Amino acid sequence: MQVVCAVITNSEGKIFAARRAEGKSFEGYWEFPGGKVEEGEEADQALARELEEELGLSLMIGASIHKLAWENKSGAFELEAFHISDELAGLKLQDHDKYDWFSIEELLGIELMVADIALLSHIEKFLGA
Repeated sequence: MQVVCAVITNSEGKIFAARRAEGKSFEGYWEFPGGKVEEGEEADQALARELEEELGLSLMIGASIHKLAWENKSGAFELEAFHISDELAGLKLQDHDKYDWFSIEELLGIELMVADIALLSHIEKFLGA
């Protein structure tokens, strides 16, 4: 299975993460928004669709940061992270109950999804932090 996520940075260089709402799989965990690539979709198209569904925003998808193979209770998947630079004005959470902007160090202090934690060193290198 192919999965995509967005590493969204704001003008202060902080990274967006959202907490999965009660009743969702992995509830209470923080994550970079995204989801599954459906048949016939390119990875960046899937991410644009997922962000519209999850955040209610149409965003410009930037460069691919990194791909990694992962496995969790849902099975094996390949996760590709893309960079987006946006302030997220007009954001409307659908699958999440909370969001915030974090530094890399702050992301290590929250209950971030393990696959997203595995991306942090690649994100840091990509952002030149």
